[in-house]
Amino acid sequence: MMTGMSKWAVPAVGFVVGLLVAAAELGRRATPLQAALAFAIVAAYALGLRLLQSRSETASLLSGLPVDERWESINNRALALAAQVIAVIILVVFLVTEYEGGDAMPYALLEAAFAAAYFGGILWYRWRQ
Repeated sequence: MMTGMSKWAVPAVGFVVGLLVAAAELGRRATPLQAALAFAIVAAYALGLRLLQSRSETASLLSGLPVDERWESINNRALALAAQVIAVIILVVFLVTEYEGGDAMPYALLEAAFAAAYFGGILWYRWRQ
């Protein structure tokens, strides 16, 4: 059974992220309307997930509340695939940037953070078994 807190975790995080995005927009000299639009997009997505959680297995899964073991397995496989794709994309962008003579260090740091999180996760979950 879900608690009231877990149902509203995604919208709460979405609103905080929306505020951070709006603040970043204002920090880069966007108009207040552009900042409000940026907040509205993020907040509407998060709130939409909350409103659809009980009606849609996909929305429930995207909210981090899979409806059963089958959807939990699908979520785990999708996350693993997404992580692999992101790692490859970061590597390709690193190589292209390096080849073109640009500053590839941000991509190298992202790839290192990804690797540290992955190996750290393996060690953490192995240790907990």
